Amino acid sequence: MQTDRNIPVHRLLITYLKNGFEVLDQQAQQEVVEFLTQSQDKKGGFTDRAGTPDLYYSLFGSWLAQGVGQTTLLDNLKEFIKKQNPDKLGVVEQMALLLIRSDIETDAPEVSAPKLLKLFYRQGKNIHLSYRFFLFTLVFDAIGKRKQFYYFLARIGLFFYKPKSDFPCSLVAALLYARKKLGLKYDKQKQHILNFALENGGFKAFQNVKNADMLSTGVALFALSETMADLRLLKPATLGFIQDNFNGGAFLSGDGDQTCDLEYTFYGLLALGSLVRD
Repeated sequence: MQTDRNIPVHRLLITYLKNGFEVLDQQAQQEVVEFLTQSQDKKGGFTDRAGTPDLYYSLFGSWLAQGVGQTTLLDNLKEFIKKQNPDKLGVVEQMALLLIRSDIETDAPEVSAPKLLKLFYRQGKNIHLSYRFFLFTLVFDAIGKRKQFYYFLARIGLFFYKPKSDFPCSLVAALLYARKKLGLKYDKQKQHILNFALENGGFKAFQNVKNADMLSTGVALFALSETMADLRLLKPATLGFIQDNFNGGAFLSGDGDQTCDLEYTFYGLLALGSLVRD
């Protein structure tokens, strides 16, 4: 299911999420909607694992609400977003706020590359450089000005970029998709990410761990699906991994943690949607 390279990547993620939701049976779909509804605070924000309204989790709540067609939840979220002060937020929260606003506000402004660079490379010094690049690209892809010029520079940078051998699966997946989007060769990256797959289903975060997790599985399958990888051999066991970690309308992390939250529910539906392409 290779898609238009001009579609912002977060909109593409929502499309895959919607595909995953639609293959669930009616009861499971209702459970997902109920879990999503219960995860929204009375003031409109979506809550973290401690039950506190949080912008990072609200981003996943926003994407889930769009994917499962719950517009009322998005209307409620607008009230929470209006009360946020960007000057008092960390870089990840500011990123989440920009992405949420790009979807739920018709007049959300575009931002320039220099403004975003200042945000990510001054305020985000404690965030890994590769992750900063990923966050920057995700936001700029959605609301940036003069995108083609940025993509031209990014293409040059990625052409010479040599990732470390101990990169986690999620960043390898981001790199694979970025190279595909920018028109670079990606066969080596595709093979690299397949090395994270486990015979008993799912993808692991690092080469030296034994268990799969839902985050790595979701992003790996998305990147592989977008690069037209043959997933037939992976499908049976990975579907089993996904099914085993569905619990009361939410998806678990897959690494033994029994806590239900919005983030892993997003990755679970993303993984499922990536497997049901075509």
